[in-house]
Amino acid sequence: MATEAAALPRSRGRLGTFLILFLSCVGMIAVAAVTISYSVNRYWQAVMREEITRSLTEKARMFAARVDTDRLHKIDDIASQEAQYAGARATVIDGNGKVLADSEVSVATLENEGRRPEFATALRGQTGVATRKRSAFGTPVLYVAVPVSGGAVRFAYPLADVGIAMAHARNILFLGIVAAIVAALVISALGSGMIYGRARS
Repeated sequence: MATEAAALPRSRGRLGTFLILFLSCVGMIAVAAVTISYSVNRYWQAVMREEITRSLTEKARMFAARVDTDRLHKIDDIASQEAQYAGARATVIDGNGKVLADSEVSVATLENEGRRPEFATALRGQTGVATRKRSAFGTPVLYVAVPVSGGAVRFAYPLADVGIAMAHARNILFLGIVAAIVAALVISALGSGMIYGRARS
């Protein structure tokens, strides 16, 4: 009985030491995870969007050059072909904002696209870039418009790839957190044993 009574305070003391070490480790892991998630996500989102914008702008300029120079194909065919090459929706408008061709939507159903901010900028002779959602809960879409003679052209590219990449990064971070917590359990158990063993000696 005396041995059991003596062992109880020792086990409680070791458990208390373990909890202090473990909770301290978990606290540091949580702070590091939040900091890394916030900073890395923002950084990579910005990098990916910048790269996609740069690439889409280059493709839009080639699209515009073809619209200005290709006299052998109809504007509808040009828009469809360029959309396929770029992997994006292609739209062509005249100087009044009227849609002349669109690779995905019937021209008759489209309103005056010249009022869109990216097209408004392109009609002023500059490259227009805008990001917006097609619906309240839809994927953000990147729009890049470039001026052409007598109007402008535009590519629309859904930014689903950015969301997928961020989800993948969050999964990797989650696995890292789990591994860190397991390591914290082992370290806390070993540490509490060493600390309480020295305290008894």
